[in-house]
Amino acid sequence: MEIVPEIKKLKPSATLAINELVVKKRQKGQKIYHMGFGESPFPVHPRVKQALCTHADKKYYSPTQGFLALRKQICVFYKKAFGLKFKPKQVIVALGSKSLIFHAIAALEGPLLLPTPSWVSYQHQAYLVHKKVLFLETSPENSYLLTPSLLLAALEKTHLELSTQKLLLLNYPGNPTAQSYSKEQLEALVPILRKHNVIVISDEIYSLISYNGQDHHSMAEFYPEGTIITGGFSKDRSLGGYRLGVLLLPKRNDDVKRSILSIISEIWSSASSPIQYAAIEAYTPDKEMLTFIQKCTAIHKIMTNYVYERMEKAGISCLPPKGGFYLFPDWNNHKKTLKEMGIRTSKMLAKYLLKKYNLASLPGSEFGMPRKNLCLRLSTVDYDGGLILNEYMERSLEIEKNPVEFIRNYAPNLVTASNILEEFTKSLQ
Repeated sequence: MEIVPEIKKLKPSATLAINELVVKKRQKGQKIYHMGFGESPFPVHPRVKQALCTHADKKYYSPTQGFLALRKQICVFYKKAFGLKFKPKQVIVALGSKSLIFHAIAALEGPLLLPTPSWVSYQHQAYLVHKKVLFLETSPENSYLLTPSLLLAALEKTHLELSTQKLLLLNYPGNPTAQSYSKEQLEALVPILRKHNVIVISDEIYSLISYNGQDHHSMAEFYPEGTIITGGFSKDRSLGGYRLGVLLLPKRNDDVKRSILSIISEIWSSASSPIQYAAIEAYTPDKEMLTFIQKCTAIHKIMTNYVYERMEKAGISCLPPKGGFYLFPDWNNHKKTLKEMGIRTSKMLAKYLLKKYNLASLPGSEFGMPRKNLCLRLSTVDYDGGLILNEYMERSLEIEKNPVEFIRNYAPNLVTASNILEEFTKSLQ
């Protein structure tokens, strides 16, 4: 059987592949320290679980755009959480934000501008619809963020007319970098975006997991006519397997909505009806639900800061996190020693750590970084989320005062993983 060339080049998602590999190794009894997959570990909120059980018999197809009641609730949630005003007709509900990003890329004309490092699937989704991808390589000196000068230089290199539509995909807080944009940094990009007719697909799936003094601001606040927001509850409410995402369109974009809904209708019809009923509860922004999200975020902050601080003390180059549950360290100042060990690429580095130390990570090259840039993406969620959440709910003040003791007792895999990274780095000196 002959395969389409673009599909033949495609490999399974690196994030999913590493998780499946770790699961297999653990099933064989191997002790693996899992920093390769970003799945929030906390339990399903009881109200969401009850709603799913109550509506398990709702087996009928839903409207392609999603239940009106859910879309109304999403509008209420975004107004409460972010101060953004949307109407239900601007909201599309789908099988995860991942699919909605793909549909937006497929529906909108123009090349895709993609700051790197970036999440593993963006570039491949563009390739699947034969869209040209222009990589904008950011640097740790600018916190891996897109700057006006970098954006303008990339646009000038396209040699496209100002009126020709282009796409820009932003993700913040970012996977893999854990960095995010301030209000001022977003505002600085807007004049260039408007002048060059750039439509922004703003992946804000980690928006509610912002910390360390970082307030989340959506690009839609400053560029409402040209920003499409994608999001969901997979990260901040730990509901990844529910596979439900949302897309929020600017006003007066019926043609875009119609195009995306047409794609949805021809491929997967609609999101699961029982899951949408559960999502109505998940998107109810009352004190109980918002407190649940805030507590989970507080734990992500504690865990991610702990690993970061351990790496900083070990002399590992890494930016402090601003959100999410990832870190993006590099060992570029040890290139000579690593080369002598036969490690010349980030993929080799990740493979070495897995083979020698049973520590799973992902190479930076999977996120669009140069192969010889010795950076890795590490996730910080290898612990029992249910146990830790219960403990934190009962004694949060005590834990905040002494987080290290808490982590040692309840997140031993993160402690050992940090020990491994320290030991490995010291061996290079």
